Amino acid sequence: MKWLLIGAVALALFFGLPFRQYNTEALLPIETVQVLLSREGVTLVSEAGSGKGADWQEAVEDLRQNASGEVFFHTAEQVVLCDAGEDLLPQLLDSGMLRPAARVCRAKELYEPEGLGEYLATHGSKVTVRELQGAIARKEGISLPTVTPPLPPWEEVGS
Repeated sequence: MKWLLIGAVALALFFGLPFRQYNTEALLPIETVQVLLSREGVTLVSEAGSGKGADWQEAVEDLRQNASGEVFFHTAEQVVLCDAGEDLLPQLLDSGMLRPAARVCRAKELYEPEGLGEYLATHGSKVTVRELQGAIARKEGISLPTVTPPLPPWEEVGS
């Protein structure tokens, strides 16, 4: 047993620990992510930028490619489901990208991300990702509150 432990330590020192390394200067933690589902697909808007795709995963990958650094969804405190975004809830919850304590609400449209997190921190939802996962597992419904922040609608760059 002692030799096994020594071997494991030697391998860790030689090859490094099995953790992904990040350039900390390039980290982009997300505070608020907005999700819009439309005929054109899924649109994500956050402080780190925006992304589009046919589904949640494609939109996430597009946002990551367009961002100026490494995007972290696990830091999101607020998730805003816009228009038909609630239809994506199973994809969002199954992805494992959102932290269980993130609060979820609805909105009629996408808003400019600057200032949205601060507004939702005091006027947002009390329903969390964990509560939604539990409700879906129990096949129960949860009513998400709708918010209307006093912020301008989001305008896509180049439109």
